[in-house]
Amino acid sequence: DRSMVHVGLALPFILVGGGLLFLTGRALDALSLGADVAQSLGVSINRTRLLAIFGTAIGVGAATAVSGAIGFVGLIVPHLLRPLVGQRPSRLLPASALGGAVFLLAADILVRVIMPERDLKLGVVTAILGAPFFLWLLLSLRRRSA
Repeated sequence: DRSMVHVGLALPFILVGGGLLFLTGRALDALSLGADVAQSLGVSINRTRLLAIFGTAIGVGAATAVSGAIGFVGLIVPHLLRPLVGQRPSRLLPASALGGAVFLLAADILVRVIMPERDLKLGVVTAILGAPFFLWLLLSLRRRSA
């Protein structure tokens, strides 16, 4: 039950949060090599950490305030896209933003097609898809570390 007015209220915060996150792209690439290597490349660890935390908090907070909590999207989408775009955060970040939108759109269409007469919540569908994925991810990480 949200309108474009709600989107308009949240959009400036989402854009600021997204902008802060996109500013950290190259620094996150360097950080994926390790903190010492990133620091030797001139990356300010504290600045990158602050930008990433504030960007995430502002963007996710505004989106959650408008749409409600929709779980597992941030977990599923980056893991599905990583084999397609590679390990570099500067490439994965925009792909995940677009992929998350596509995933939610597909889940919303699924909700509306499967049970149009019932009020099935989008968060329920993402949880049904996300919980098994999360368990598979945990088990595969456990096998790799063993």
